[in-house]
Amino acid sequence: MTTQECDSRDRRIVENIRTMLQANPMLRQYASLLEVSIEHSAIVVRGNLPTDAINAELIPVIRQAGVLSQVNNCVLVTD
Repeated sequence: MTTQECDSRDRRIVENIRTMLQANPMLRQYASLLEVSIEHSAIVVRGNLPTDAINAELIPVIRQAGVLSQVNNCVLVTD
């Protein structure tokens, strides 16, 4: 796979995750506050969320986007 193909695939994965975040009732209003990237073949999510319950929604939503690779949840809970 070429670098360009890898970059295109990564952009599609991130866009799929963003779409799922927007579709989730608990995460919708916070989706724009979260940074989603791919680093060393892992999904990395950074940002701040107000509660542990909302933060707990992240991984299942990312999995619903079809992501089976490692997910690093670096989101801080700032209650």
